[in-house]
Amino acid sequence: MNREEILEKSRHENKNRDYVEIERMKKSTFFALMCSICFTCFWTVLSIIATWHVNFAVIATEFFMIFSMHLYKAFKGKKAVDIFCAASSALSFLIFFTIAICELFGFKP
Repeated sequence: MNREEILEKSRHENKNRDYVEIERMKKSTFFALMCSICFTCFWTVLSIIATWHVNFAVIATEFFMIFSMHLYKAFKGKKAVDIFCAASSALSFLIFFTIAICELFGFKP
């Protein structure tokens, strides 16, 4: 197999994207997720300092982003670990979402 055939096979397997582009996308996705987690932590601490109250909707939004990422991986890869991560992040999202809805409408448990 010559070099051109190897490159063609690699492009076909990677859907016409090269390895560097795929790695750059993975790193940028990870960076964006870490930035959003840091901002969520910062905003939560700031809201506790300012109002002595946690905004659960912000935390629910963060877990929803994590859930959607794992859900996509679970659909594409169908690996057990991705399905488990999607299920656990969905559970976390639903807990914070329920608390946020209760606070929004004034429901008391």
